[in-house]
Amino acid sequence: MDLSGLKWPAIILVVVAVGWLASSGGVNYMVTNFTKAVPGANAAKDQTDEAGLSKVGGYLMYLLRYEKAAEVMNLSITRYGTTGKNYYYNEYRIAKCLEKMGRMQESYNILNALMNADARQYDDRVPNRDVLAARAAKLKEVNNLQ
Repeated sequence: MDLSGLKWPAIILVVVAVGWLASSGGVNYMVTNFTKAVPGANAAKDQTDEAGLSKVGGYLMYLLRYEKAAEVMNLSITRYGTTGKNYYYNEYRIAKCLEKMGRMQESYNILNALMNADARQYDDRVPNRDVLAARAAKLKEVNNLQ
């Protein structure tokens, strides 16, 4: 049986599917998929959904859609709070998004909160206190923040 005739339709289908996932409809589908379950009902499902929302937020940052990325990561924080495995890393990435969106004071406040909580002890992906302090100091100096 010769399947060579199916090669190009399969390739086109994959490209269309990936393009759809990069669109607003695809992102909304993924977010809706990860927010179907009620938080607290199933610990394993909560962990999977929280990780999924965090990955979608990271994907949106990669696409330079900082506002939507911050929105998705805030949704993850709102749903799972400090008990979520990615809580501190999401806070750190939200600070990055806010900085890219020009909301420097909010970014500075989050960086200070992470520094005061010593977030590195909870999540190794968050920079240590010295790096957070340097970044916050730079934001404060360059933008004349309070």
